Amino acid sequence: MTTNSNPTDTVSGIIEKSVEVAHGRDTICVSEVVDSLGTQVLLSMLLLPALAVVTPLSGIPGLSSLCGIIIALVGLQLLWGRETIWLPAWIMRRELPAARLEKTVKWLDGLAKWCDKISRQRLLFLVQKPGAILAQLICILSGAAMPFLELVPFSSSMLGSAVCLFAVGLVIRDGLFVFVGFLVCFGAGAVVVSVAGHVF
Repeated sequence: MTTNSNPTDTVSGIIEKSVEVAHGRDTICVSEVVDSLGTQVLLSMLLLPALAVVTPLSGIPGLSSLCGIIIALVGLQLLWGRETIWLPAWIMRRELPAARLEKTVKWLDGLAKWCDKISRQRLLFLVQKPGAILAQLICILSGAAMPFLELVPFSSSMLGSAVCLFAVGLVIRDGLFVFVGFLVCFGAGAVVVSVAGHVF
């Protein structure tokens, strides 16, 4: 298990931070979530939008597209080696229903703690450069594709699941999660190709 005094060095710590900032609110801005995440803001903002895509939050109109754009932008900044995050002002001002966010994130808390419990440092070549570059590139491509795949059943959720696995692996430095993310991403690609073949 990975241990660290910084709460956002664990998956459950990231979840807890996002719950804290949403508690007792009607709405919450993306900027407020970003401000709450501390030193792991880039990896946290890779994980949280990906989680939103695979939970009931994805039912909010336009949220999958918004999350995809955030994932792509954050992936680019990770690839560039930035330590601080930049998002366009229109994204930072975007408001989300706080109660729905808090309920969904709390639902994920058990899974997050399980990930932290079973994790350990392994397959480190997948979470350190240059190996991590492939995962970051796939996150960029997955995020960029999400706005175009909202009408393709399950595709955005599968891509979101892959990004979740990449983000979890990078946060807790467990390359096994990244490896499984590659498998999920391959499956998502197969679904998209199959659906496109039937449509066209």
